Amino acid sequence: MDTTIEPGTRITDLLHAWSSGEPGAANALAQKVYSQLQSLASARLRLEQRQAFEPAELVNEAWLRLSEVHGVFPSRQHFFAFAALQMRRLLIDAARAHRAYGRVGDTLTVSLRLVDPAPQPADAAVLSEALELLDRLDKRKSQAFALAELAGFDHEQVASILEVSVATIERDLRFARVWLAARIR
Repeated sequence: MDTTIEPGTRITDLLHAWSSGEPGAANALAQKVYSQLQSLASARLRLEQRQAFEPAELVNEAWLRLSEVHGVFPSRQHFFAFAALQMRRLLIDAARAHRAYGRVGDTLTVSLRLVDPAPQPADAAVLSEALELLDRLDKRKSQAFALAELAGFDHEQVASILEVSVATIERDLRFARVWLAARIR
């Protein structure tokens, strides 16, 4: 039974169709979200000092990773959060590969203001290692930090994605910022 996806179908409906294996759903979803993913990639790349990707390349690589786990996105917020995290992981992998080829020796710069978000080390691999340790200690705080500070979601969106209150997210972020800053130093 070959079904056709209507052009005006909502992203959430396309996600459900994709997860149930409906023919054409993946292509329809890709067409529907490509420009939003491109904007997300461009925003993420503006934060990077060394850019290993062009926005289109980052979107395509992230899409490949998204394709491996389709079916686990109950909403568009979850989908875009996961896409942002995949982009972050790709950039971290690229930074690690860059270091592995002998171009080590760059100084690490950490700037932290308690009022303003996250530590921004020049070396994303250092932050990644600290974030992985935080993830083992407290997964929700790690996810909140990644979604808010690395993927650019606001506190209300992060609270919705993680299914907790905004106040809880704000507490988690305060803790994560201080904890990560201490580990990065």
